[in-house]
Amino acid sequence: MTDFTPAETFQISAQQAAILSQQQYLGQPLAAQALLSFDTPPERAVLQAALNELCQRHEILRTTYRQMPGFKQPVQDIAAQVRLRLILEPGRSVQQARAEDRLALAEVPLVASLLDRQLLVSVALASCDRQSLAQLMAELQQLCAGGQLQPFDGLQYADYAAWQGELSEQAIGREGLQFWRTLYAERQAGVRLPFERRLDFAPQLQECRLDTELAPTLRQLAGAAQLSVEDSLLFLWAGFLAGLSQQDSLLVALTVDGRSDQLQQTLGHFSRRLPVAVALQPQATLQDNLQAFRHQLDLSRSWQDCLNELDVFGAEQPRPLDLGCSYIEGSEAQELFLDQACFEKLHLWARADADRLSLQLSWQPRLLPEGLPEAWLEQFAQWLKAAAADSSLSLEQLPLVSGDQARRLLQDFDRSADLSAADAPLLHQLFEEAARAFPQRAAIHVDGLEVTYAELNRQANQLAHRLREQGVDSDAIVGVYGARSIEIVVALLGILKAGGAYLPLDPAYPSERLSFMLEDSAVRCLISLQPLHPDLVLAADLPLITLDPQLLSGDAQAPASNSTADNLAYVIYTSGSTGRPKGVMVSHANASTSTLARGAFYQAPLERFLMLSSFSFDSSVAGIFWTLSQGATLYLPSEEQHKDPQQVAGLIEAQRISHFLALPSFYAQILEALQQPQLRCVIVAGEACPVELAVRHRELLPETLLVNEYGPSESAVWCSAFAVTQAPVDERVAIGGAIAGTRLRVLDEEAELAGIGREGELFIGGPGLARGYLKRPGLTASRFLPDPFATTPGARLYRTGDRVSSLPQGRLDYLGRIDFQLKIRGFRIELGEIVSLLGQAANVREAAVVARDTVAGKQLVAYVVLARAEDREAQEQVLLAQLREQLPEYMVPAFISVLERFPLTPNGKLDRNALSALELQGSAYVAPRNELEATLAAIWQEALQLERVGVHDNFFALGGHSLLATRIRSKVQSELNLSLPLRVFFEGETVELLARQVELHRDSEVTGDKVDALEALFAEAQE
Repeated sequence: MTDFTPAETFQISAQQAAILSQQQYLGQPLAAQALLSFDTPPERAVLQAALNELCQRHEILRTTYRQMPGFKQPVQDIAAQVRLRLILEPGRSVQQARAEDRLALAEVPLVASLLDRQLLVSVALASCDRQSLAQLMAELQQLCAGGQLQPFDGLQYADYAAWQGELSEQAIGREGLQFWRTLYAERQAGVRLPFERRLDFAPQLQECRLDTELAPTLRQLAGAAQLSVEDSLLFLWAGFLAGLSQQDSLLVALTVDGRSDQLQQTLGHFSRRLPVAVALQPQATLQDNLQAFRHQLDLSRSWQDCLNELDVFGAEQPRPLDLGCSYIEGSEAQELFLDQACFEKLHLWARADADRLSLQLSWQPRLLPEGLPEAWLEQFAQWLKAAAADSSLSLEQLPLVSGDQARRLLQDFDRSADLSAADAPLLHQLFEEAARAFPQRAAIHVDGLEVTYAELNRQANQLAHRLREQGVDSDAIVGVYGARSIEIVVALLGILKAGGAYLPLDPAYPSERLSFMLEDSAVRCLISLQPLHPDLVLAADLPLITLDPQLLSGDAQAPASNSTADNLAYVIYTSGSTGRPKGVMVSHANASTSTLARGAFYQAPLERFLMLSSFSFDSSVAGIFWTLSQGATLYLPSEEQHKDPQQVAGLIEAQRISHFLALPSFYAQILEALQQPQLRCVIVAGEACPVELAVRHRELLPETLLVNEYGPSESAVWCSAFAVTQAPVDERVAIGGAIAGTRLRVLDEEAELAGIGREGELFIGGPGLARGYLKRPGLTASRFLPDPFATTPGARLYRTGDRVSSLPQGRLDYLGRIDFQLKIRGFRIELGEIVSLLGQAANVREAAVVARDTVAGKQLVAYVVLARAEDREAQEQVLLAQLREQLPEYMVPAFISVLERFPLTPNGKLDRNALSALELQGSAYVAPRNELEATLAAIWQEALQLERVGVHDNFFALGGHSLLATRIRSKVQSELNLSLPLRVFFEGETVELLARQVELHRDSEVTGDKVDALEALFAEAQE
């Protein structure tokens, strides 16, 4: 190289630019450091001379970096004279020296510290990658041992940076940049991991390690696929992550060297993250998948010299390549420490020697729950082992769960032995025990009226005798029509004592639905506590009973019972997917074990329980029988009170309620109205509990326990629960672990155990499991399945249709319904994630997202209810802008619509069918007004398959998405003969706006000849 003046300045490479950009973002220097150990440390003079020779030999060791005024990027200054610092402080620890020497790099390009028998060498990370650092240490050892280095007259790193800069100005460089931008736009580098927390970026890493004996088999697998071990490992890592994140297509960054043959002896930072598109075919063999992957890998490698992260991703920090992989063959003679220039969510480091493969996983602290990365690493090792053993297996056949992990999963989520169905009492016997123990206690309180346990028991016994006279016996179903009252509890207990099963009929339900329930269940008789709706259809011979004083007289002793715990206790109808309600049959054993499990879970004494649920909703079973089995008082609000959060809050305080259960959405309103409650416990159930609600509860009622319960009607009210004892840091509130008497299984699509942290469908077993569906044997057989993991003959599992993942701590995370998870353009989308982000917006009280079908495919539409009245259109645009900053493009709804209120089902839940049926308001049609608008509108019409497109019509509202935008862009560029960045098509959401953007870019096109970059530029460098 030519001799340089002390102030000679050069441009930096793309790798250096990325590192220095990250360094500026972090506000701290990034270093590459190596630690050499000596039996006898070298003399100072020998060490000084060796370092001087190396700095003279390699310009990069005389290089510093600075930002020049008017320059977009920093520059590198190469000094003519050696500038280094040699420190002799044997007393310093390695950790202290690493920290102090890293800071000293702000003043000199190289720092060396002799620490007793160890030498620490530090250079800027922008100056050295791992291979260069190892080479530098090898040369230093050779010189310190008295050896000599071969003369070096090769290229210096500044030559490489100059070549790279010239390449970017040529046509092939621009074409390569376009390749990377398109790859990123279409594939979406951002990946959401299960349990990932939405926290501020933290520039540190946590690590875990695992040693395996997989090196020989992995080499064999790679050889058969004609891939390197490094490339095969990348694919297997990508395949594992694809399953983890539920995506068949993703980008994974492979750490590549980046050196050509001419640069093998040149020091500098050549390594880079190479994004590789991985498109998986889960049903194809591993061998076929590897062959397809070779093409994508070759494509990325062919354009790697044109990759500039800052040009592709912009100034975004941290840059959005979330998943990485690095591979090292053989052991290193020195200890190398390289600060992380990028902070991926998850990065796999692998090192192989002759027999062993060491795996190390690094991740951002606080991003993932404790123990989860270690579990994933164990699963990946199992995945690797299976893949290396048989490449003829399909990806979906590769097992992920080791024997040890399977045993832990089966044990941690199985408490079915804690309560036995064989020993279960009849449901009403739990009440009778409390009535004998506390006869004069108030059992029920309604609007100032109370009934004692003794009186309630007497009335229920008298009704039971009357029902026996009507032929009610074991498994006979008796309908109960009425609202919340003392009489309705009398009716339920009387039916159970007579041996029958009760069917609650809420007068608020549509008469057509109630008529169906009466006919389908073939009720033996109907107890009416209020006038029947005139449209209610009854069988002509159906006995109708009213609770008048004459009926509640006579024998006050309980009738002799012929029932067993296997007999029916109640039937509750739930919505069916076909629109036809289905009756869930729950036995005494199911209901009583569910009730007894409450005593095992809840420690705070139950004194006064406020029941807000309708008697037709299964959570009423928890309120009634848990309360009446504990000798506590059941408070029933009036029909007017129970729907008003202000009145409910007043009732809680006035009556000193200790416990109550509510939907999370309703509790959120009650919570804000509470002043000084004496609550001991609040239970939320029936829908997902938002994190914001749990946080708010902890703020306002820190001494009151909040419990998030989960369970379908088929599991007799509940099967899991999670006590929120501290402010949640996860994105979702967990649904906890199995309650006593329950067995939980998380299974994948192949009915195998899903590993820890992996999504699967929840199956429930144990004595709390319902008998099945009334008169629906086919549906019962399809939902209640044999338990393949049980040792007890006849054990069953109920298939919930709910998506969950398990955590190492033995609790479950609820992810949503299987039918609420969409796949749009190859990407799996969880609607709950979008809803959660909308719910965090300042002025959003409620949010929901649905999918609608358009000619271009499925499209997301969001609906919100605002907390304060504001300009709707402006608020919709603000929320859309916020989501675009937080989510990948494919997850951003095409529209957000503000509603006054959400449509609800009779149970108070969101009516998604009614929401999906709402029409979106579009813009009035305005025809194109000039030639450019007409051309653009015609291109849109063709791509969107529409008869006409107005200049104010929104591209995304019409069904557009990023993939279509890419296609339209190509068509526009071809027809108008100009180059447009992809962002123009996201900023120009209407034909009118896009036409303005096109006008702004008409004169910005740069032309150039396409050349063979590698040969031409190296020829230039050698001249």
